Amino acid sequence: MEDEWEEEEQLVVVELSGIINSDFLTKCQGTCKILDIDSEQPMMQVGRYVFAGEYDDALGTCVLFEEGQSSGADPEASPELSYKCHTVKRLMMQRTFLAEKKEGDNSSGYTHTHTHTHTHSEPSHTNKHTHCCAMLSILDQYCGPLELSW
Repeated sequence: MEDEWEEEEQLVVVELSGIINSDFLTKCQGTCKILDIDSEQPMMQVGRYVFAGEYDDALGTCVLFEEGQSSGADPEASPELSYKCHTVKRLMMQRTFLAEKKEGDNSSGYTHTHTHTHTHSEPSHTNKHTHCCAMLSILDQYCGPLELSW
């Protein structure tokens, strides 16, 4: 009997907090690993940074645009933007430092760091079979295709 995949796709805007290096997205190696994306507290690794977060509703609507080729001959002209989609969901991710979990320790094994530097990106979401479909994102623009894994 053939397995049937029931795919559900939901667009979510990710807000990354705790990044001190402003060149973070331009220097990343092109991978984004997501753990427990369907849980209340998913984790994400981008380059050498690890983030833990939670989903919430935006105070308005997040409108996302695709950057197209500029139609003019002027290379310094602003790029053309076309509507991609909109969403009211966002995933607030806070930079996390992992620590080795010692025997008998009931803690989660990570600690949060709080700063006010934000980087916005658009990630992907999943279906019931932990199948993930990557959406066009700022991370994709700077780092190449996203690699999502659990």
